Amino acid sequence: MFNFGLEQELRDHFILKVGYVGRLGKRLLAQADASQLVDFPDTSSGQMMSAAFANMTTDLRNGADSQNMTMQPWMENVVLPGLGVSEGYPNNTSFLADNLSSLVFNGDFADFVQALAFNGLIDSNVGMASQLASNTFYTNKGASAYHGLLVTLNKNMSHGLKFDFNYTYSHSIDNVSAIASFIPGSEGYGFLCDARDSRVCRGNSDFDITHTITSDFIYQLPFGRTRAYAATAPKWVDEVIGGWDVSGLPAWNSGTALSTTTSAYVAGYANNAPAIFDGNRANLTRNPHKKADGSVNLFSDSTKAQSSFVGPIGFTMGSRNNLRTPQSFTFDAGLAKVFPIYGDKWNLKFRADAYNVLNHPVFTTTDTNITSGTFGKMTDVSVAARVMQLALRLEF
Repeated sequence: MFNFGLEQELRDHFILKVGYVGRLGKRLLAQADASQLVDFPDTSSGQMMSAAFANMTTDLRNGADSQNMTMQPWMENVVLPGLGVSEGYPNNTSFLADNLSSLVFNGDFADFVQALAFNGLIDSNVGMASQLASNTFYTNKGASAYHGLLVTLNKNMSHGLKFDFNYTYSHSIDNVSAIASFIPGSEGYGFLCDARDSRVCRGNSDFDITHTITSDFIYQLPFGRTRAYAATAPKWVDEVIGGWDVSGLPAWNSGTALSTTTSAYVAGYANNAPAIFDGNRANLTRNPHKKADGSVNLFSDSTKAQSSFVGPIGFTMGSRNNLRTPQSFTFDAGLAKVFPIYGDKWNLKFRADAYNVLNHPVFTTTDTNITSGTFGKMTDVSVAARVMQLALRLEF
């Protein structure tokens, strides 16, 4: 860990603080799959299993007829020889592309190899261990890096106003975002994408937020006795307009990192592989809006956004966490006043608070599976709808 900071007192009760914070994490806890998919050669042609599968996936996505695929030597020599011809196909490649077309088209490499093994079309332990579908073990292959600029402006109480303003500009990168005390073995959380190369899914951390603003303020309205205006007002007027304080907690952030999924499993079954981005970044413009069917979608055009991604090709998968949730703004506010009853001994304090006073939704769940048909659909919220409360407190 390393950090550096400056602090300067300014005029009119202001204090400015500027700091840099860095943290590098090495040899962090992460899970890996000892039974993940590994490449396997065809000794006759020299073609690797991944190359053969990648070529089939590319052919299908380019509109090739599954009945007449480009022949892949690995599929002809390693998969049960002559199978395709015996089933009425020109070769094994066409037979597999037709009968396992959804797996090939999606780039679901692990399930494709498992299907071959399950049906006895390849020898034991070809590409994948035959004993266990998943064999999890803990490693120290996790790594992370965080760099942040922190700016704080404080104003001490003067002229009835006090506030704190905090801004953070930061970037967090890692290959696993799970914390050591909580690493469940499901859906890739805490799993390396590929145990052979710990940098394959190195990208934005799950919790990465580029811009964050938090603030708080208290403002004493300048009306009534002891304040700037109506200082000599009659007591009954002061009871109505004097002594009111307003406060607030505004907060804004630019959106949390969000990863695509593909319903395709590449190295192993722990990771729903991220999609490969091959489109125009302009297609990913965020514009949360309600669609004609009543659902809320993250993207200006969800069809264009979805078409900007494709599934894995062989062992090649997309970048992790290359999307962002919508930017969010929340605002809690309060109104308070003290009513003196008997000198300083008896006071009646009134307070009204509103949480999420602007009633802004902050969505927590976004469908980023490019095969779901509802890409970009947002559901669930992390901030409750507006809640208001009143309090009356007698102090003596």
